[in-house]
Amino acid sequence: MLSKWFYKFKIGRTITALHSLDDATLKDIGLHRSNIRSHAYEIFEKEKPVDDPISELHDLYVKSTY
Repeated sequence: MLSKWFYKFKIGRTITALHSLDDATLKDIGLHRSNIRSHAYEIFEKEKPVDDPISELHDLYVKSTY
């Protein structure tokens, strides 16, 4: 659960940092503003946490008991 949060946090921080750059700087590093989000996900693709089926079942069970 924490790894999923941290993964999303890192992507969000990367997107924010890249959006703070001007267009000339983005062009220098080979990015276009419209592709920032996809590039951020590409950067952390290998760090994507694996979904735990047991925790998903637990969440479904807890929601169904209300």
